[in-house]
Amino acid sequence: MPVLNRWALPALLLGLAACDSPTTVDEQVGDATFALTALFCEVGGVNDDPFTVADALADNAADDEDASAYAYDAASATTIVFDGAAVSVTGPGATAAGSIVTVSQPGTYLFSGVLSDGQVIVDSPDDGAVQLVLAGASIASSADSGIRVDEADLAVLILADGTINTVVDGATYPDRAEQNAAVWSDDDLWIGGTGSLEVTGNFEDGIAGKDGLVIRDATIAVTAPDEGIRGKDYLVVRSGTFDIAAGGDGLKSDEDEDAALGYVLIAGGDITVDAVGDAVSAETDLLVSGGLLVVRSGGGASVTPGDDSTKGLKAGALMVIDDGTITVDASDDGLHSDGTLVINGGVTEIATADDAVHAEFTLTVNGGDLTITESYEGLEAVTGDMVFNGGTIAVTATDDGINLAGDGDDPNGVQSAGDPWDMIFNAGRITVTAGNDGIDSNGSIVMTGGCLAIDGPTPGTVPEQGAIDYNGDFEIHGGLLLAAGAAGRHAQTPGAASTQPTVAVTFSSAQAAGTLISLAGPDAGLSVAPGKTFQSLVVSAPWLSTGDALSLYRGGTVSGGADARLFDGGTLTGGTPLATFNLSSIVTAITP
Repeated sequence: MPVLNRWALPALLLGLAACDSPTTVDEQVGDATFALTALFCEVGGVNDDPFTVADALADNAADDEDASAYAYDAASATTIVFDGAAVSVTGPGATAAGSIVTVSQPGTYLFSGVLSDGQVIVDSPDDGAVQLVLAGASIASSADSGIRVDEADLAVLILADGTINTVVDGATYPDRAEQNAAVWSDDDLWIGGTGSLEVTGNFEDGIAGKDGLVIRDATIAVTAPDEGIRGKDYLVVRSGTFDIAAGGDGLKSDEDEDAALGYVLIAGGDITVDAVGDAVSAETDLLVSGGLLVVRSGGGASVTPGDDSTKGLKAGALMVIDDGTITVDASDDGLHSDGTLVINGGVTEIATADDAVHAEFTLTVNGGDLTITESYEGLEAVTGDMVFNGGTIAVTATDDGINLAGDGDDPNGVQSAGDPWDMIFNAGRITVTAGNDGIDSNGSIVMTGGCLAIDGPTPGTVPEQGAIDYNGDFEIHGGLLLAAGAAGRHAQTPGAASTQPTVAVTFSSAQAAGTLISLAGPDAGLSVAPGKTFQSLVVSAPWLSTGDALSLYRGGTVSGGADARLFDGGTLTGGTPLATFNLSSIVTAITP
């Protein structure tokens, strides 16, 4: 779980459930000693029926992989032995013409030895699988694909257990050649087995299939000047170890004429991608349900993005992340969907020179751990709601931390202009450190639960920005809100339509980062030390009630709690009284 270091609290008591009623505390306001409220905020999620990877797959064409297809009988296989430019074939179904091997019928073919300049071609029109078993084979071609499947009902490339295999293509191909990869298939291609394969692409792609491409178990390294691994209809990675270096996109599916195709599914595996373009790109859906994925795109977060797409993970229609561990170092957006983006779980860490998580339509976080260490904007949706139903989110952004950019003018007519989209906080533990607006909604904001802590712009740096910014309304009906930043007309608070009270404190001068501010009520209290210089502090908590008498303190020390940065309860000792006041309305503003 990422450390919530946006608020260096010697004391904020976030625990996370939908911020239930506070525990009973003993308060001694006279000597500024009181117990801090333990709040519980739900991080597991409040959405009982989230949209998952399985739901998305139900709308896509099935890959129909059968794991038994990787089993073979070596004793009955046709054997092909390479020896430089010479080829020896023993058994039916394959012939050699010089250094060119042609497989013409379904069956099992076992390859070994070194082919210095030749090719394996599959041209099998009959029904049935062609199993190509690489058992210590090295295949190099100077002017074409090393392995080329022109026709097969199904091609299965098997890497024999414990063997090391290589395939290299030429830097030039025949004129008007359809093939463009070191390992290329015109039909469905499945790759499996527990051996290893090193692919060096010199022309364009490393591994490419014009239909579906499914990979499991294997250890594969690919270097290519264009795409690393591409399945046109779909690319499915179920398990294995991958190291991809690509001059274009790393992993890709690019079928654009059928909405049920063009998807990428990562269900497992240990995957490393370093791509000049997008690390993982799906024409339609990009789905992650497991695995370890470490990607760099466009040179990483230290590189300003240009005109070319250099995103970490990119989906043309839908992105869903159910599980897995994802680390992104991207020049362009970290996670990007041209449609909807849903995060249900997993552990994701993003550094980017642009947006960390971007959806052109709706963005929903139902759970998981998301840490954004570096970004221009942290999370952004353009035309659709932003909904937080759970999870642990830590955002660092030079511009807006969480931004709902759309104005409700949906070109698809789902929601018309004048009926703006909403930014909704139902649950979750969310911390934001932003250079400009902490949370910025061009529509409205609704908060019903969870814990949201914001470090917004510092006083005097960006006068048109605030910790909270919205164009519609902000209703808070539950949860814990703490927002520190610059004062002035852009230091917005929740509105009068809220049912949970808010205290808006404007200090007469800027307060240094780390200054401990404490608020004590009849039965509860909290302390907070914002991580940046601040002059405005907005607090709303479930234990506040209109009519309460409250006291505000500065300084002192906090003891207790289970975490050095995030205290669950504890006791404030000392501190200078700044003000005593009554909550006279749903929003009470004070200037101590």
